[in-house]
Amino acid sequence: ALRSFLLPGSMEAKLQCTGDEPSKIPYQLLKQITNDFDKERILGSGSYGTVYKGVYENGGEIAVKILNNIPVGLDDTKFLKEFNNLRGLKHQNIVELVGFCNESVEGPAMFEGKQVTAVSLRTALCFEYVSNGSLHKYISDQKTGLNWHTRYRIIKGICEGLKYLREGLGYPVMHFDLKPDNILLDNKMMPKIADFGLSKLFGEENTTRAMSAVGTLGYWPPEYIKCQIISGEFDIFSLGVIIVKIMTGHQGYNSTVEMMTRKSVTLVQESWKKKLRETVSPTSLEVYCNQVKRCIEIALHCLKPNRQERPTIQDIVSSLNETETMIGDQWMQNEQFYQDSGENSPILIRKNNSITIKSRSSSGNFRYAEPRAMPFSLLKVVTSDFSREELIGRGGYGGVYKGVYGDGQIAVKLYTLKGIDNKQFQNAIEVHKKFHHENVAQLVGYCYETEEVVIPFNGKHVVVGLDIHMAICLEYFPNGSLNRYISDVKSGLDWCMRYQIIKGLCDGLRYLHEGLESPVIHMNLKPSNILMDEKLTPKIGDFGLARFGAGKSDRTMDMSGAREYMPPEFIEKQVISKKHDIYSLGVIIIKLMTGVKMYLKCYDMSSEKFIELTLENWRERLQKTVDATLIEGYCEQVKKCLDIALTCLASNRRRRPTIGDIVHTLNETETLIPQVEIILDSELLDSEDSDQLLHVHPSELYFLPAMSSVEVPRKKVAMISSCSVQLNNKGDDRVAFMLVAKSPKRYLTKKPLCGIVPPGSTYTLTLTMLKQQPLPSGIDGEFFTLYSLAVNEYDLQDEDVEKDSISVKYNNFFEKTKEKAGADQEVVQEMTLKVLCCQHQEDDHVTSSSEPTRPTTEVITTSDAQQVSSIDVHPTEPWIITTNNVGSLRSWNYKTMATLNSIQDVTDEPVHVAKFIARESWLVVGDCNGGIHVYNYVESKDVASFDAHDSCITTLAVHPTDSFVLSSSDDDDHLIKLWDWSKDWECTRTFQGHIDRVMQVKFNPEDKDSFASASRDGTVKIWSISSDEIVTLKLDGCVENLLCIDYFTRNKKQHLIVGCKDRIAQIWKLGMGQCVDKLEGHVDHVSAANLHPELPMLITGSLDGTVRIWNSTTYKLENIIGFNLGAVYAVGCIKGSRRIVAGCHQGIATMELSSP
Repeated sequence: ALRSFLLPGSMEAKLQCTGDEPSKIPYQLLKQITNDFDKERILGSGSYGTVYKGVYENGGEIAVKILNNIPVGLDDTKFLKEFNNLRGLKHQNIVELVGFCNESVEGPAMFEGKQVTAVSLRTALCFEYVSNGSLHKYISDQKTGLNWHTRYRIIKGICEGLKYLREGLGYPVMHFDLKPDNILLDNKMMPKIADFGLSKLFGEENTTRAMSAVGTLGYWPPEYIKCQIISGEFDIFSLGVIIVKIMTGHQGYNSTVEMMTRKSVTLVQESWKKKLRETVSPTSLEVYCNQVKRCIEIALHCLKPNRQERPTIQDIVSSLNETETMIGDQWMQNEQFYQDSGENSPILIRKNNSITIKSRSSSGNFRYAEPRAMPFSLLKVVTSDFSREELIGRGGYGGVYKGVYGDGQIAVKLYTLKGIDNKQFQNAIEVHKKFHHENVAQLVGYCYETEEVVIPFNGKHVVVGLDIHMAICLEYFPNGSLNRYISDVKSGLDWCMRYQIIKGLCDGLRYLHEGLESPVIHMNLKPSNILMDEKLTPKIGDFGLARFGAGKSDRTMDMSGAREYMPPEFIEKQVISKKHDIYSLGVIIIKLMTGVKMYLKCYDMSSEKFIELTLENWRERLQKTVDATLIEGYCEQVKKCLDIALTCLASNRRRRPTIGDIVHTLNETETLIPQVEIILDSELLDSEDSDQLLHVHPSELYFLPAMSSVEVPRKKVAMISSCSVQLNNKGDDRVAFMLVAKSPKRYLTKKPLCGIVPPGSTYTLTLTMLKQQPLPSGIDGEFFTLYSLAVNEYDLQDEDVEKDSISVKYNNFFEKTKEKAGADQEVVQEMTLKVLCCQHQEDDHVTSSSEPTRPTTEVITTSDAQQVSSIDVHPTEPWIITTNNVGSLRSWNYKTMATLNSIQDVTDEPVHVAKFIARESWLVVGDCNGGIHVYNYVESKDVASFDAHDSCITTLAVHPTDSFVLSSSDDDDHLIKLWDWSKDWECTRTFQGHIDRVMQVKFNPEDKDSFASASRDGTVKIWSISSDEIVTLKLDGCVENLLCIDYFTRNKKQHLIVGCKDRIAQIWKLGMGQCVDKLEGHVDHVSAANLHPELPMLITGSLDGTVRIWNSTTYKLENIIGFNLGAVYAVGCIKGSRRIVAGCHQGIATMELSSP
């Protein structure tokens, strides 16, 4: 007889050893209660079998899922998987497993043409019977079907169930087949998530790639459709589809997701508003409409194409909880959850003790859960083992590291200094957990663990001590600390923004001093401990030195902290009191108002003189930015703030004001200025502004004279000036823009500048004024007009348009949109950007307070800087070396933007590619006839010159540590050659395998024996230098023309970024040998792909004329840069800085990147 390799009964043992909550039900009984599995009893079909309704003799009902009858040894794994996924699930929104069947049965079977006896399993899972069937039959539009109260209750229940699966079990469970058919409704219309046949338990690797199809088409996220990536965000996308369908119906779903987000939200809300008017009282209508709006916004956030921008389920549930608090009283809560069915039992709404943090998405506020204890092992994982790359600062007692936790980022402060009082640390955590204020950094988690230190001694393991791990986890603020915003009056933040920071800081300190049961004295207030969120709202952080519950005055022997911010009584007698913080506050306010240099002068002059001088400086700046009728009110506010700050610096602490007095005085100053003006000014940084499509900075365009170099007087920059302007899209729609100059002939590009700014991204445009007589300073009349318009994903697809006609297409599109809009003039928004030309100053003193510092972009457009084919950046000297398509080799000093004569004449042959070999002071170049030339730029002499290939050398790579150079060419053999300069430039190996041109070679920075090559044959090959081992990666969807490649590390795993001709950069995980993500958005070939050496950024350049900056951890698009110099051919990164250099069709540009 044919027998399974699994012994009978072993499955039952596996099931019962883990617990006996679900009861075992005999197969015969299942046949009986389902009427021998009658077709009339079929409820539906799941992933692995058919579901029948079972009715016991006593009338009890269950759902019986019979798994497909597959021989033992195959079926048992499926059964065990689904059983274990279900047996521990206990939640009101999860269908409950009540029983199971697993019996071995012998019976006849055919095997190799013979009848044999086979053992098979009869397996079944039994669930609670959910009487109202699946959600699918209740999906309808707003005009028919369920009322809003019931729909909201279903949405909330699904989210609660999903939150339980993700966070309530100690390990996350992913469903992977969420859809209305798999959501059942009980007799109270309570939703229950069912059918876990595809569910997966996620461990350390929270993203993987599916080798076979999962889920249901229509509920698949884009990353699964394109790359078969499955992750925690898979279910979130499916949830978004479900919520939209619940709210709008099947047909409404299609129209909702195809239109722009703003329009979708407005239409859905207005549609429900009409329906709600029929059933809801006028006083309640608005709060219910807000709840509708929040739900559709959540759903659309869930549908974001970039999975990293989708909210977490905790974010979603907390956001829904907020809508319930808006509804308010008990009667409204009952009305919210129940139909008019006579059910009036009270509803207990769980209080949400949570804190507000921005999610990774820039749109929408969500909440993190109450601070939780975090294992030290987890903190090591989220901070890459506290790597130096993640170190973002140092506080009083240790380093602060950035960590990726869940779907967001946190700041982990690790306490490493010995001698920290453990009890004080634990008390501080307990107090910090209670902090809930918008101006105090919120605690996300904490760690306090002891670990025995064990060493071998005399053949035994001996405990020699304890390691104590202490850490706190706070919100992560990408805008850094207040330190970076300290500047003098004439530059930096305007007065309204500085005042808002001062006021927020004082509000936060008042909360610490007066808003808690026991006062908290910070003891280390300074700009680096004041963190800035996306709206530049200040948050007080770093409570490492704080005193909790301190009395009016106390003493300490601990003199930690920044001495500059310490009051005299603390320095001399170590007295501590609330007035310690007040003194520190005074220092901060003066620095924020005047800058560091001016702050130092406040001790060298009288208070009256200091106030007079500072007020005069602010009056000059305000006169250029504020309406004349408001200047006196602002100046009085400036004077009051200075008075407050100087009083805070009183030597006698008893003469310093309390924080309550300070806040009261600040509130009085606000009455001096019309409230409408404050609101309008704050909107400049308001990311939730519903009217402004693009936030523009700066609003006035300053063109400074171009730099020249005294070192090389014969070569000067061919531009008079460049200026950068940022267009920030803080909404959820794609925004098309067109920037038109009044006098286009004055600028490098005469056509309108146009493009698309994706949601949550920034587009940086470089404007270059041609070399001609500049405008007189302050002249009126020269300006740019910015037109912006929200568009859907199908509008203005540039890939099918000739480059020269793109601007024509945009212009026609905007004109047609204006015609269609008619009286609705707000569809196309217009903004005027004034142009100012500033004269060069010979010294550092800037006479006009409105003049900016030098722009962060510089441009060269001399003929030898055009049509760039390669760029390399020297690792220690401020040098860039470029080659171009006509064979010119040029070197530039990127600080002066002047050419270097010492590195020009390496060879008379046309040169296509060049690299520095800095450790040898060499330059290696490949010419267009296959020759390689090596030149010593210090001694100005030739090192070597030899024939390497038969045709033009297209790519070179220098080994980071060994004496190797790789080369490839246009030769028909497509060979890659390895040259060893320690052996007199001998060709030590030849690598053959590509069947088309090799576009780029790159040594592996983490494996000295390996390199990668990208070819037009559509493959990437990983080669071993010392062996014949080759790994070939065939890129998805790319059958030809790979253009560029680079290595980078993400979460300690090596990856490759590969730029393709199909306008996509693919991300490949080397250990898996699979594509794990795609960077999409360019509308022409991706010609350059680089990892920035200093920043967590991936950089791609394209023939579409843009450079795109991506977060190397989340792959989120952070910035689009349009240098306005035509196609981008090459990109380089300047080591030790944030600056990049781009080689374009019409010139070379360098730009300083902002922090990620």
